[in-house]
Amino acid sequence: MKLYIELYFDSEGGNPLNVIKIMNGMGFEPVLGDFDFAAEYKTQEDYLKLVSKIFNSLKGTKVRYRLVTRKA
Repeated sequence: MKLYIELYFDSEGGNPLNVIKIMNGMGFEPVLGDFDFAAEYKTQEDYLKLVSKIFNSLKGTKVRYRLVTRKA
């Protein structure tokens, strides 16, 4: 399965370049199209860990995001 994320930046929030570094550090790869990044996961436990990591890593950056899961 793949988890896609679309990011929405706030001009009063974190620097987009720092957010990109955060996303890459979590194992997300940039993608073209409707989403900004994607990461693969295998189990529901992996999914829950990834979602928790996203929440904790982006907390305080004022970046809003949307998650979408699809079969790879």
